[in-house]
Amino acid sequence: MVKLVAPKKPIQDQILKDWLTEFNNKNTRQNYVAALRKFKKNLGIESLDTYMKNNPDATKDMKRFLQSLNGRPSKTIAAYTAAVKVFFTDHNIKLEDNSWRKLRRRGFMPKRVRAETRDKTPTKAMLKKILNYADIKARSMILFLVSSGARIGETLQLKKEDFELEADPPRVHIRAEYTKGGVGQRTVYFSYEARDAIKDWLQIKDKLKKKNGKKYMDSRVFGWSVYTARFMWNTACDKAGIGKKDNNTSRRIYHLHTLRKFFRTQIGLDIDVIHALMGHVEYLDESYLRQEQSEIAAAYKEAMPRVSIYQIEDVELKRSVEQLKQENIELKSQLNGQRPEMRQLREELDELRTILKKVVKQED
Repeated sequence: MVKLVAPKKPIQDQILKDWLTEFNNKNTRQNYVAALRKFKKNLGIESLDTYMKNNPDATKDMKRFLQSLNGRPSKTIAAYTAAVKVFFTDHNIKLEDNSWRKLRRRGFMPKRVRAETRDKTPTKAMLKKILNYADIKARSMILFLVSSGARIGETLQLKKEDFELEADPPRVHIRAEYTKGGVGQRTVYFSYEARDAIKDWLQIKDKLKKKNGKKYMDSRVFGWSVYTARFMWNTACDKAGIGKKDNNTSRRIYHLHTLRKFFRTQIGLDIDVIHALMGHVEYLDESYLRQEQSEIAAAYKEAMPRVSIYQIEDVELKRSVEQLKQENIELKSQLNGQRPEMRQLREELDELRTILKKVVKQED
């Protein structure tokens, strides 16, 4: 199901509260809340409790709801309508299949569009500006995402014991149970600046309190929800003046997933290794597994500056500097080898000067 996570606002309708208790999955509950709130808003319904007591005409209201969704992305329409249909069905207000087919045949289904938000990859300058408005917990998460290529869902499940902060380069093991579909366990690497930010965050993490008064006493390093992660990112983007939205879909151009896009386009490793590090399962059993982790680690370490925001180093420039240092050493060695010859020449020159002075005196 497409993620339509609702804002964390109190649910006013008792009928909705009671209905949501029937679903164990948190994302499902959030998506259903988002859909029913959209249904209420678009149809001008004050209270779902009152609405349901008045025996609504489900077919008529669904027709109005569908018309109000015209131009929305196809997956969004499907998710909204599915949630409302389930709500009606569970409360014994059936939208018969025949009625549903009539709505489709008679053109009441909204014109669907693909979710073609033209997202863009943020630049290092933009990310630096965004990070200026992020607190330590958001900064540690963002720097990790930027330099590791990990998914946000995987990242928020990582525990302290999964990290090897003292390794060079720093690394973390993403367990199978953290991954999309339960497959794709792997070791990924991240930047020194991300490591330092994570260390700073862990140093104060257990002392801080959330807005609800509870402490971050959690074995997870990034102990918050996907909703909170998006909120932190979006807030920092807005403050930095980078919270732009697509004119067609009203979705953000720079969203959390674009950090994976940044990693993919900037890291510059072998394409199979990039896909494997990002958790694309079809690549995890090919060249990635054929290579030694030490080789991948060494390649990542060399490429690390490309996915570092503050420690920006030019690898080619670094190589040139090292080459110049070597040449300097060789020149010094050559000069040291020539010093005895130069000393002999000076002695011979001094001797010639002495003889010349004697000749000049004799002539006088």
